[in-house]
Amino acid sequence: MSTTRRGIFMHIRDVIRRNPILLPLAFVAALTTVLIGESSYWQSTGVLEQLSALRSGKTSLEELRTTALNSQADIHRTLLLNRLGAGALSAAGLMVLFMYLRQGLALEQEKEGVKQELQRVVQIERERLEVEVAQRTAQLVKLTHHIETAREEERARLARDLHDEMGALLISAKLDAARIKPRLVESAPEAVERLAHLVEMLNKGIALKHNIIENLRPSSLSNLGLAVTLDILVHDFAERSGVKVNCALSVVQLEPAAELVVYRVVQEAVTNISKYAKATNLWVDLVASDGVVELTVRDDGVGFDTSSPSTSAYGLLGMRFRVEAEHGTLVVTAAPGQGTTIQVRLPERVIEV
Repeated sequence: MSTTRRGIFMHIRDVIRRNPILLPLAFVAALTTVLIGESSYWQSTGVLEQLSALRSGKTSLEELRTTALNSQADIHRTLLLNRLGAGALSAAGLMVLFMYLRQGLALEQEKEGVKQELQRVVQIERERLEVEVAQRTAQLVKLTHHIETAREEERARLARDLHDEMGALLISAKLDAARIKPRLVESAPEAVERLAHLVEMLNKGIALKHNIIENLRPSSLSNLGLAVTLDILVHDFAERSGVKVNCALSVVQLEPAAELVVYRVVQEAVTNISKYAKATNLWVDLVASDGVVELTVRDDGVGFDTSSPSTSAYGLLGMRFRVEAEHGTLVVTAAPGQGTTIQVRLPERVIEV
């Protein structure tokens, strides 16, 4: 209760501080009311005293007539003053009400102006943040593209080195073993078995080198095309994992960098399926329509919540930036227990005639 009274008093104080004339007007109105009441009281008291004197015989009829005439004039004058005072009091009240309403309207307009200014500032700040986010996103896409380009160049260099240097060493060792074998058959038959084991290890090393080179930079991508390379990739995955693969791969026209991005997306997808999805079926579609190449990779695995971060989500996030760097889009649709679908859309390469 005390808090409510304090709030009322503070409101009244604020109103008086904003309109200093209100206090004098209120004082004049109160004084006028008191004077009108006092004048009426004393006038009524005088009339009652005269009536009492007439009843007691202390005043004659002629004196009463004269006094009555004077009292009548006084009463008329008092009534006139009362009317003037009431009119002045009403005018003062109307003026106070008008000033209060005008002050309230001014306060509402001021609040509305402050609200609009605050909304304008918030909108400007929001637009600034949106521009900054767009700039940072563009910078992040460029940085990701630069990092991935440098990494692919390093992979290509390592693949060349493995193919040239290590391949030459392994082939040379295998040829030397083939030259030594006829001599060992005659001079040291017991070493032939060890030599055969050595040749077998060299063959495994050559196969391992080939697999490493293909993982670093698939040679089939430039030699056989994207569709055949993806077919090899997913069927190798099916042989290793036992997942049933359904492919519908069309021959499409993409820039070499975009082809590599599509290959990496499928590679990342099958890696996530083998680690997390626990899927039994995999569908891979590659089509081109209206100048747009669309890749769809879908599985019937456990899925995941796209709103919560995970290791696979970070890998797909990096793929999204790579796709955007090639002016494309990547959309991941997943839900727990409903599998995962990855859709990539990239502009088709324009072949000049």
